[in-house]
Amino acid sequence: MSTTPTQGTDLADEHVERWARLFTDEDGFDREVEGALVRMDKMIQLSDGRLRDLLSDDPLSHEEFKTLHHLLGSDDQGKAATPAQLADRVGITRAGMTSRIDRLVARGMVTRREDPDDRRSILIEATPAGREAWDRVVHDWAAQEKALFRGLTITEITRLNALLRKAFLAHD
Repeated sequence: MSTTPTQGTDLADEHVERWARLFTDEDGFDREVEGALVRMDKMIQLSDGRLRDLLSDDPLSHEEFKTLHHLLGSDDQGKAATPAQLADRVGITRAGMTSRIDRLVARGMVTRREDPDDRRSILIEATPAGREAWDRVVHDWAAQEKALFRGLTITEITRLNALLRKAFLAHD
């Protein structure tokens, strides 16, 4: 079978067909679940790839941007977050986040300060330079992400989002 999807099929259909040869419904293989998971994963990969493309000529690295993105989208309206909070949001180890923060501090993108409510804790805040660097990229990335769904109407996107929310809430 061709590795290039044919008209009317996509990479998930090709993936499901390959796996369906090895497993049956009785084995617990669900073609629709598998297809949905493959498509969601690929959309995330495409979004991340587009971000990497946007950053290819930017002084901000992919890792620095993602760290700023999660910092500026923090629960405290982008004011501050602990390194542990950032590590959890970004999905990396705390040691990995420390390294990222070190680089961002050295570049003047963030500052570290003692938490006034808990002197044992450190807060990370974006500097004006960090906010400017993030802002330089985020709107173009949002446009790229929107383009990923250009084949759907707004009603279809809203329905897709509602269905994914329903699945996610049932999981929790």
